[in-house]
Order: sequence, then structure tokens, then C-alpha cells
Amino acid sequence: MASSSSTYTSNTRSKKIKSKSKLDFANPCDCGYPSRIWTSTTKDNPGKEFRVCPNSTDNPEIKCKFWEWVNEEDTVNKKKRDEVGAQSYEVRAQSCEVRIAIMDHDFNIYKKKTDEEFDKIIRKISSLKTYVIVLFMLFVVSLLRA
Repeated sequence: MASSSSTYTSNTRSKKIKSKSKLDFANPCDCGYPSRIWTSTTKDNPGKEFRVCPNSTDNPEIKCKFWEWVNEEDTVNKKKRDEVGAQSYEVRAQSCEVRIAIMDHDFNIYKKKTDEEFDKIIRKISSLKTYVIVLFMLFVVSLLRA
């Protein structure tokens, strides 16, 4: 969940108050946007969290009717999802490290093979240069004798 500052106008108050809301990507509103989680400041429900569409607070012209209380079960499930997500991230990170190590190992093997092949080619080129020089000298000698 990411936090963002927004201005929210409460139905029970006429002045605007600055408050922090949290984006809830796991529970989108009816528009499909991530819902915003706000904390109630009313006498009847102090400190209780509720979800609304971001359009209901950000853009008064586009008024989505999505609104619901965040219940205790959602909070517990969210914490569990976050824990599982963190564990999953750790597993993926370790998996990536293993794959990188394997790729590094494979790269070193292929580099060694490539270097060996390159050395063979360089030796062949050197021997061919020697043959070309000997043939050129024989050609020059045969021209001088003629």
C-alpha cells in the first residue's frame, strides 16, 4: 500500500481537512481504481477505517458510489498477504541469485571454450602465414632461376 496526501471534505464538516489516505490495490472500487482507505474521525466510529473510490474524494464531478468499512478480517488477511508477498519476494530474490550464479558459471565455461577455440584459430593462422611466406620465397627463387 502506498500513502498519499489528499484533501477530503467530510459530509459532517464544511471545512476541508488534510489527511493521509492509503491506496488499497487489493480491493479496487467499482470503477476499477485502487480504493482509498481513510480513517473515520466521527464520534460514532472514531479510528475505524473505510474504503472509498479515489474519484469520490479527488474529483467531485465524477462521483463513484463505492464505500465500505474495512473490517478486522480484511486487515488480518492484508497482513497475511503482505507477509506471504514478502516471503515470495525473498524466494524470488534467492531464485534470481541462483539463476545468476548458474548463468555466471555457464558463461565462464563458454568463455573458456571460446578462448580455447580462438587460440586454436590463432595458431592455425600463424602456421598458414608461415606456409604463405615459404611458398612466396619458393616462387621468388623459381622466378630468379628462370
